[in-house]
This record gives sequence, C-alpha cells and structure tokens, in this order.
Amino acid sequence: MCDEIVALVERILESKAKVSTTDTQKWENEIDLLVYKLYNLSDDEIRVVGIRSEYD
Repeated sequence: MCDEIVALVERILESKAKVSTTDTQKWENEIDLLVYKLYNLSDDEIRVVGIRSEYD
C-alpha cells in the first residue's frame, strides 16, 4: 500500500514539474483513500477528516 502511495506522489510531482497547472485531483483522491485504508478509518472518521480539510 505504501508503494502505491509513493507511486502516486511521484506521478503528481512529475506531472506538476512538466505543467504546473496539471489537474492531479484524481490521484490526490486515490492517495486519500489509501491513507484512510492504511489507518483503518471508519466512514464517520473519514467524513470528519473531509470536513476538517475543507477549512484548512
């Protein structure tokens, strides 16, 4: 799972290095899902994280 996260981060960094305005939201969402799974978060906990991140 960690390898998947690293691969996605590398893909994002490479894409942004080529074109800084590249939309990487899909990959960022995939990372979020992997992190939620890594920490075994419940649906309620995921909602809390999502709500808090909107205000950061």
